[in-house]
Amino acid sequence: MKAHDALGCRGISRTDFRWDEARGAEGLILLETNTQPGMTPTSLTPEQAEHSGMTFGQLCSWLVEDATCPR
Repeated sequence: MKAHDALGCRGISRTDFRWDEARGAEGLILLETNTQPGMTPTSLTPEQAEHSGMTFGQLCSWLVEDATCPR
């Protein structure tokens, strides 16, 4: 969330991390934030939406509405 917010992202993003055990508590390393995560039937975004009770159509509608609403 911190990366998403710091970059001014809206809607959905996916942030990739790497874990380096040698660094102990500081071992979590942010690699990149992807602002266009997959939307195919096998992608995580639709799967997570479905898990939370949102259909693919509702997800797409929400993305369009969120993108067109001023902040």
